[in-house]
Amino acid sequence: MNSQTVRRPDNKRPPRSQKTKKYYKQTARFEGKRDGKPLIFGWGNHLSHNQKVQLQRRVTWITAIGVLALIIAVIVGFWVNINIITPSLPITSVNGHQIPQSLYRKMVAFKTQLAQSDLNGPNGLIAQRDSLRKQISDLQKQGQASTTQIAALNKKIAALKPGPSPERTNLTKQLKDTQTLENNQQVKFNNLNQQYTDLTKNVIPQVQTNINQSQVGNDSVTWLQNDELIREWLAKQNSHVQATVNPSTQAVSRAMAAFKTNVPKTSSYSAFLSKDQVSDDDIQAMMTITLRRDNMQTYLASQVVSPTYQVLARMMTLDTQQHATKILNELKHGGDFGKLAKANSVDNQTAVKGGSLGWLALGQYAQNYTAANVELWLFDPSRKIDGLSPIIKENGTFRIVQFLGADPARIVDATTLQSLKSSALTNWLTEQQALPGTVITPVDQNKLLDPLNIPPDLPLGAPGGGPGAVPGGSVPSVPGQP
Repeated sequence: MNSQTVRRPDNKRPPRSQKTKKYYKQTARFEGKRDGKPLIFGWGNHLSHNQKVQLQRRVTWITAIGVLALIIAVIVGFWVNINIITPSLPITSVNGHQIPQSLYRKMVAFKTQLAQSDLNGPNGLIAQRDSLRKQISDLQKQGQASTTQIAALNKKIAALKPGPSPERTNLTKQLKDTQTLENNQQVKFNNLNQQYTDLTKNVIPQVQTNINQSQVGNDSVTWLQNDELIREWLAKQNSHVQATVNPSTQAVSRAMAAFKTNVPKTSSYSAFLSKDQVSDDDIQAMMTITLRRDNMQTYLASQVVSPTYQVLARMMTLDTQQHATKILNELKHGGDFGKLAKANSVDNQTAVKGGSLGWLALGQYAQNYTAANVELWLFDPSRKIDGLSPIIKENGTFRIVQFLGADPARIVDATTLQSLKSSALTNWLTEQQALPGTVITPVDQNKLLDPLNIPPDLPLGAPGGGPGAVPGGSVPSVPGQP
């Protein structure tokens, strides 16, 4: 038996690849070593690669943050300009007290809504017109019934036997009562028809015409100027007068409740605030101004009484300063005022009367001439009989006045008294504006009609036609009546 030894097979190496190996030369870079290359504009040779990378990253972040900060600054600046700086700019001033256009914008919004409510609100003019139209229609039906009843009664009476009878007496009484009723219906119809015609042809068209940017804007800024004069005057009065003119909190609350109730049904109070970007406090402040104005009119009207102090005067109105100077010089040297007034005065109303103004109560001249410079001179307690005024510039003309006398308690006729009461506030404001110390700066016309100050629904001009037009023409008469 042969002895065999198990041998491990020889370890053979795998055949080598026939492909030629490629060798890459790698150069180690030390990030902290200076590479001698400039970073920008020849600068940066002294920096290492890491330092350059870090510097580039910092510059990138700083630039991004700077651009973002600039954008934010522009946005914030724009917001501040629109909401703080621009609204604070004055649109006008009264005796040095500025009226910012932010206040003007609120008043325009308030007066626009007030006018629209007065026209289209549940208690507005359109609603009143429709109510009158319904009442007139009902009267027409009642008139037709009365006419029919009268005809029937006359027919019954005609069918009776001649001579007196209880039935004739009863029918005659019914006829008389029905005729009286018809006459009352006619009187009522005429009154309602007159109101309806006035509303449709005069009042409503005029209100519609006034709802435009120019009219509302000018009225708003005038009210704010007037309120400044009222408050300055009130500050010098006693507490009783101040309490009489300044509205109470309760009065403002009642007025606000009425204001909200009369907003047209197509809108709402909250929608109005949102649309015009005003707050409830803003509208309450505007309502306070309105009530103070109304209270001032009531107070001033109560001060117009008869008899009262009046002055007698005459005046001539001249077209140029040179002409006025020449006439005044003639008067001072004995010239006849009446003859010179007839020959030279451009005021035709007084020239034919030798310049006579007649007797004047305080406010009467201001009402007649919408100016009070002459009135202030005439009612100065220092005036003496036959005294001549200096040349007074007023309404673009030059006036010379002569004081002829005064009566401390002269009767004012009823018509003039009522007119003075109705125009008490207007006359007072005219007098205040004529005072030497009163300085009212011109209104900034750019701000007056700036779109940022105008409600979006306030038309540029007066609307044409509109809901105030007379429906179907004039109202027909009640059948059987004139």
